[in-house]
Amino acid sequence: MLTIRRTQLFLITFLLVACLACQPKRSTGYVEVPTVTPNALSGVYTMSPTSPTCRIYYEVAGQGDTLILLHGYGMDRRMWDKVFTPLSKQHHVIRYDLRGYGLSDMPEVGFGYLHADDLRALMDALSIQKAHLVGVSLGGKVVTEFVALYPSRVLSATISSGALSRIPDRQAAPAAAVKIYNDTVFAESRIKAQQNAQRGMVALKAEWKKGMKSISGKRYRHIKEDLETMIDDWQAWQWVNPETDPFIGDQADSLLAKQATHPPMLLLLGQFDYTENKKAMYRLSALCPEASIQLLPDAGHFTVMESPKAFMKHLQRLLERVGATRQNNVDRHNSPLQQEEKVN
Repeated sequence: MLTIRRTQLFLITFLLVACLACQPKRSTGYVEVPTVTPNALSGVYTMSPTSPTCRIYYEVAGQGDTLILLHGYGMDRRMWDKVFTPLSKQHHVIRYDLRGYGLSDMPEVGFGYLHADDLRALMDALSIQKAHLVGVSLGGKVVTEFVALYPSRVLSATISSGALSRIPDRQAAPAAAVKIYNDTVFAESRIKAQQNAQRGMVALKAEWKKGMKSISGKRYRHIKEDLETMIDDWQAWQWVNPETDPFIGDQADSLLAKQATHPPMLLLLGQFDYTENKKAMYRLSALCPEASIQLLPDAGHFTVMESPKAFMKHLQRLLERVGATRQNNVDRHNSPLQQEEKVN
C-alpha cells in the first residue's frame, strides 16, 4: 500500500512539474511614456510637468504575433487572468496597467495625455511595429481610438464593452475656445473630486460594486471575488483628482469615417451590458461596417471574465482569419507569376 501511494505521489509530482515546464515563461517590466502625449487636447497648465515621463507596468509571455490586452475602468491587468496563459501558448501576449491603474504611475494633475498615445509609446519602447489589440470597457475605447489615430500599427482590433466616448472634437477649434473648454471641464472635475473625497473611498467603492453587479450577466457570482479584489486594490485616483480627458472623443468618429479601410475588427457585446454602452458599440459598427459583431448571451460588461471560453473562441477565429489572409498575401507575393511580373 505504501509503495502504491509513493508511486501515485511521484506521478502527481511529475505531472505538475511537466505542466509547469510547458507554461510559457513570463517576464515583467516598466516602460517610460511621455507625461504629456502628442495628441492630447486636454490640460490647463503652460508650465512643465514635474517629470517628463511616467512609468507603465507590463507583463509578457509567449512567442508569435503580438497580442496586447487592455483592461477596463477600475480594473487592472489581472482582468485577463483566465485567458493570458492560454493565449500565450500561441502568441506573444502583453498585458499592462493603463496610466492611473494597477502598478503603473498615476497621472500628473492638470497635464493632458491620451491612453492611445501611451499604447503607441509602449509598442515603440518594446520594438513592436504592429499588434493585435484586445480591449474591454475602458480598454475597448483605447483600442478604438488607437485604430483611429494609428491604423497602420494594428493587425486586428477586438473591442468589447466600450467603443466611442462622447467628448467634443476640439481638433479644429480655435486655441482660445479649447482653453475655455478645458478650464471649464477641469474646474468641474475639481469640484467633483472634492465631493468624492468628502464622501470617502469606502462609500464610493461600495456604490461602485453595486453598479458593477447590476451590469454583469448570469455568471456574476463566479467573478465577484476577483472583480471586488481589483476594485479594492484600485487607488481610484480618478475619483479624488481632477482628471483631464484621456480620450479624443468625437474626433475618433470623424477619423474612422475618413479611413478608406479599417483593420480586421471584432465587436463582442455582452447581453446584459448597459444600454448606452451597446449604443456606442453599434455606433462604431456603423463607422466600420466590415467589423464582425458577436453577442455573448451569458455575459454583461465584464465579458472576458464572465465568458472566457466564448471570448477566446471568437478571438481565436479572428486571429486565424487574419493569419490566413496574411499568409495568402505572402504566398501570392512569392508566387512564380508574381516573380515573373517583377522581372518583366
